[in-house]
Amino acid sequence: MPFYYVLRCVFYTLLFCVSTGAAVAQDVPYVPFYSPDTIQAYELALAQRNAVRNHLAVPKTGNGEYRDHYKRIVQEASSEVYNSVRYSALLDPVLNAFVQKVFQQVVKANPQLPPTQLVLTKNPEPNARAVGNGTIILNVGLLPTLENESQLAFIICHELAHAQCRHMEAAIAERLTTLHSRELKREVRRIVQAEYNINSKMKALVMGMSLNNSYHQRQHERQADSLGYVLLKRSHYDAPQAYRALQLLDKIDEATSTAQLELARYFSCAEFARKFEAAPAKSQSIFTVQTPQKTALETTDTLKSHPDCAKRMRYVHDLAQGQIAEGPQAVTPEFARLRAISRLEVVQSWFDTDCYDHALFDALLLLREDPQNAYLRSVVQLCLFELRQHLVSHSFNEVVSTVSRHNPENFNQLLNTLYSLRSTDYQELSACFAQTTSTEAGATRNEYTLAAAYAAAALTGNAARAVALQKEYLAHYKSGRFTARLFPSTALKVSPK
Repeated sequence: MPFYYVLRCVFYTLLFCVSTGAAVAQDVPYVPFYSPDTIQAYELALAQRNAVRNHLAVPKTGNGEYRDHYKRIVQEASSEVYNSVRYSALLDPVLNAFVQKVFQQVVKANPQLPPTQLVLTKNPEPNARAVGNGTIILNVGLLPTLENESQLAFIICHELAHAQCRHMEAAIAERLTTLHSRELKREVRRIVQAEYNINSKMKALVMGMSLNNSYHQRQHERQADSLGYVLLKRSHYDAPQAYRALQLLDKIDEATSTAQLELARYFSCAEFARKFEAAPAKSQSIFTVQTPQKTALETTDTLKSHPDCAKRMRYVHDLAQGQIAEGPQAVTPEFARLRAISRLEVVQSWFDTDCYDHALFDALLLLREDPQNAYLRSVVQLCLFELRQHLVSHSFNEVVSTVSRHNPENFNQLLNTLYSLRSTDYQELSACFAQTTSTEAGATRNEYTLAAAYAAAALTGNAARAVALQKEYLAHYKSGRFTARLFPSTALKVSPK
């Protein structure tokens, strides 16, 4: 056979292997990223802390009290950035790589920007912010709320605008100048020496300061929207999506789903038939028929640091001369996958921060869409295990929220159920959940499913199986994600740096 044909056969064989490998990789179910090696996050956090301290240099002007106050603010800001990065940086090869790609595209299109960096964190809150040294901190909780790359690019541009305009430095200077002004000190002395209404006068003074501070913050937001829109237009991203991004932010506090949780579907079975109450009904008394009253904070943006999104949308509408994207946008398969992955990271983040009620709630909601997801089933079992542990140790209130009218009704439904359970009830819940969802049947054997299997065995009192699963877990994951939680006596002791 001629050498040319041999090379061609080898080439096509390699091509087939690569394409098959890629297809298999895509079929492997995603599980949240975890690495026991924290050196990269530590070094990144240390660099960020030092950068903030160097950037926010203490001014040479002003009295000693002013400079000391400035030093304290810098210390607190640098420590907060350090902790956010050190314990929350998400350095995974999928979400972080995608976000960094969008960030680099924006920066490349705007070479006039100062040196900046973006850090993706595991924080489940949908937010992003710029810190003193120009670093953008983007929470993974923001990604599921967006529809495409252009909307993400606008949010990045908005935060880059904050950094370029040095809004953080301006806000610190404005606040300290007000607090250490002679006029304020003179007014405080006058109020303290007054004979009547000292408390009300002091409240009025503080309210005035808050309104003044909020006014400046809202001005900063308007500048960031304006410059951010310009930065976005310079890139290849779709500028009209800036308006749609603000539309989505305007609804960001609304519940992602108003459907009642199907608790009976998961936690009731033939052996342990149980009835679960629906979400508490609203009062229907004829003696209380009135329009629900909202507080000033709910009806006006006067006291909010960020202006009402409706106002920001009108401003961007004018900037774009009406060239805007409104209403739901088409989501590409790639971005849909990234949103799905980020939702799983949010669930894990709630769990890692001991917010087991939120982790359980989100996992149950996502199971409606993906009932065969082994990771979500594992999280439910692990949440049941942790909730019972805290109930027995009398620390239940530390990991479960209180019922509130500000919560979505379906979340209150879950909270009411959790508060009604006894420690012995968790055995039944775990057993029924394993039956109704086939927790281990067909599931890929990984750290999450193994930890969940141990949790289920421990909850249902199967001591022999729990011991065997503990040995198996520690054999494979001695420094695993759940080692310290499930087996604290075997966890490796790591001295703080």
